[in-house]
Amino acid sequence: MKRAIVLALSVILALVVAAPTVLARSDNGTAPQPVSADFIVEAGDPGGSCDFDIRLEVSGKGKTITQPDGSRIITSPGLDVTATNLENGEQARFSITGTFFETTNPENGDVTTVITGRNLLFDPDAGIVLLSGNFSFVFDKKGNLIQSFEDTDGNGQVIDVCELLS
Repeated sequence: MKRAIVLALSVILALVVAAPTVLARSDNGTAPQPVSADFIVEAGDPGGSCDFDIRLEVSGKGKTITQPDGSRIITSPGLDVTATNLENGEQARFSITGTFFETTNPENGDVTTVITGRNLLFDPDAGIVLLSGNFSFVFDKKGNLIQSFEDTDGNGQVIDVCELLS
């Protein structure tokens, strides 16, 4: 569950609620497909949330590519998200055209995700954040977050979406 929440937003934000559910599924040889989602994250929802309900409207294109070794690449060219604070109407629109590279450790089942570009994440520690740069995070095989996102090259930018909309 936690893993799905974090991944969801980038390409549906990661993007959102479950990347595989929101992203259009396509064969590895085809172009990215249209993606759209409109959902509400209620205050106090798991995986990081605002002190107020927030609507996320996602549109653009996305694609999940499964490699022969089972690793996945999730891309989101031209993907945008509009975030709206449902208490005060404050809005922000973000381009979230980043990419997720997901690999599973065959020894212990840990799933490491490296993200590049601009991605929207739900993080249990940081909340709803827009990340720009190169980051990584790790879940164990049961879906528990064991390493929150880390800036892998020291040049990343983190924007707290809840703070921005409050």
